[in-house]
Amino acid sequence: MHTYELEGREKVFVVAVGVSVLLVWLLHIGLGAVDFNPQWWLSVPSFAGCYSGFLWLFDRYQWKFGLLRNLKLVSLPDLNGRWIGEVKSSCNSDGSGHKVSAVVLQRWSKMVIRLETEQSRSSSIVASLRTTDLTKPELSYQYVNEPRSDAPGTMAMHRGTATLELDGSRLEGDYYTGRGRGEIGTITLSRCYE
Repeated sequence: MHTYELEGREKVFVVAVGVSVLLVWLLHIGLGAVDFNPQWWLSVPSFAGCYSGFLWLFDRYQWKFGLLRNLKLVSLPDLNGRWIGEVKSSCNSDGSGHKVSAVVLQRWSKMVIRLETEQSRSSSIVASLRTTDLTKPELSYQYVNEPRSDAPGTMAMHRGTATLELDGSRLEGDYYTGRGRGEIGTITLSRCYE
C-alpha cells in the first residue's frame, strides 16, 4: 500500500490530540482516586501512547464509522473491496471493450488499486482522492501495467494515469498511458457485493 493525498486530514490530527489529552487526564484522575501507584515497569499510557493508539485504530477502523461521517469529521468514501467492469481502449477500432476486475485495499492513510484484464495487470503507485469542491468524489491514480506472459507481442510494460468519478457504487472515468503506448480509453467499474 502507498499513501495517498486526501483533503481535510488536519481535522483528524486535531481531534486525536484532544482525545489523547482527555484520556490521559481521565486515567491520571481515575488512578489517583483509587490510590494506584504502579511500579516503574507498569506505567499509565502516556500522551504519545494514547495519540499513537488513537491514530492506529482510526487508520484501520474508525474512519469507516457513520457517527464520524455525521459529525463531518470524515468525508472519505470507503472504496475497499472488489470491483468488476469494462475497459474500452483507443486501440480497439471496433469500440469493443475488455472485461476487467479491480481490488481496492484502503485505509484512512494508505491505499492501493489493483486492476486485471485477460492480458495484463496493473497496480497503483500514487493516488489522490478529492472530495471537496466537487459534486462527486474523484479518485486519480498513476499505475504501472505489466502484460501477462501470453499477451500479444505489441504489449509492453508501461505507466499510465486514471481519473475515476464515484457515483454511488460505480467508478467511471478515463485513462491514458505513457510514452510508447499512447493509448486512451474509459474505465467503468461496479462494486461487487459478495
